[in-house]
Parts: sequence; structure tokens; C-alpha cells
Amino acid sequence: MVEKEKSDNTAPQKKILIKKIFSLKKDLFTFPNLLTGMRILLVPFVLFLIWLNSPTTRLWGLIFYAVATTTDFFDGYFARKHGSVSITGKLLDPLADKFIVNLTLVLLVSMGELNVLPLLIILAREFYIFGIRSMAVENGLVVPAGQGGKMKTMLQMFALPFFMLNRETIEHFLGINLNPRFLGYILLWGSIYFSVMSAYIYSREVKKRVFGK
Repeated sequence: MVEKEKSDNTAPQKKILIKKIFSLKKDLFTFPNLLTGMRILLVPFVLFLIWLNSPTTRLWGLIFYAVATTTDFFDGYFARKHGSVSITGKLLDPLADKFIVNLTLVLLVSMGELNVLPLLIILAREFYIFGIRSMAVENGLVVPAGQGGKMKTMLQMFALPFFMLNRETIEHFLGINLNPRFLGYILLWGSIYFSVMSAYIYSREVKKRVFGK
């Protein structure tokens, strides 16, 4: 009798699990999420090509990077246009951005192409926001990212090409003795400003909702 009851309880649970698996699979294979997945898959190619550190591979690294970051616009555009915004997409999209930006920054610092201080501030902010977001989730709150966070990501994405195309690469292909890092640092420090401000605003909003002050 007990075994029969267990069997009766297990059957609906299996059906729910199977339904969730198929729902997740359907969610993953939407066109916007496939674009986001492609952005994540392109990250190792970008890193490898920059790491090879020749003018040709750096240029190809920039091309792959441009393709990857372009998908960031189109996945959101198609998701909104066709009403296919999903929970999976909301998770994968910022994750893909963090992969391509933060990992490229780490590589550039390790190659001596970028000062370590901006990277430390950016990573510290990401860990801090992760902690605050976890606290919000534990309290059943979903606090969306503000415009400052989106501006931060956009400026970081625009800044990176100025470090990828170093002086040697530009001189090799264009015959111009030009170091583009100055423009890269302007954009990167601009992103840090928005990064810190958005973290402050996000923290204030979470504090207000959790503690009511």
C-alpha cells in the first residue's frame, strides 16, 4: 500500500520534471538566446587571438570581438520585437557581457597592455553587486539594473578595442605611429564612474526595500 502511494506521488513529479526540461530546452533555443550563446562561445577565440599577440591575430581578435558585441544589440532587439524575452535570456545576457568584458580585461592586464587598477575596481564592484543581489533574492526581491549599469557595460565594450589595437598593430596595417590607449582609458574610467554610481543607486534601492529606510 505504501509502495503504491509512493508510486502515485512519483509519477506527477516526473511529469513536472520532464515538462521543465522541455520548457528549458525550448527557452534556450530561441533566436535571441542562440545569439547570446554565440557571444559566449566567441569569447575564447577573442582571448586566444589577442594572446597570440601579433598584428594579424590582434586584428582578427578585434573582428571576432566586434561580431560578439554586435550580437548584444540584436539579441535584445529580436527578443523585444518578437515578445520572446525569457528568464533564461535575462540570465545569459548579462553573463555573456561579463565574460567578454572581464576576461578580456584580465588578459590585457596580464599582457601588460592595461593598468591593473581599473580592473580591480571593476571586479570589486561586480563581487559587491553579486552580494547585494543575493541578499535581495533571499528577501524575495527582484531589483532590475538601472541605466547606469547599462551605460557602464557599453563604455567598457567601446573601450576594449583601443587596447586590442595597440601601437604595433596600427603601425603595421596603417603605417601610423599612434597609441590608442589614451582614448581607451578615457572610456574605461568613464565606465568606472557609472559603475560606482549604479552600484550606489542599486544598494540604496535594495536597502530601502529590505529595511524600509
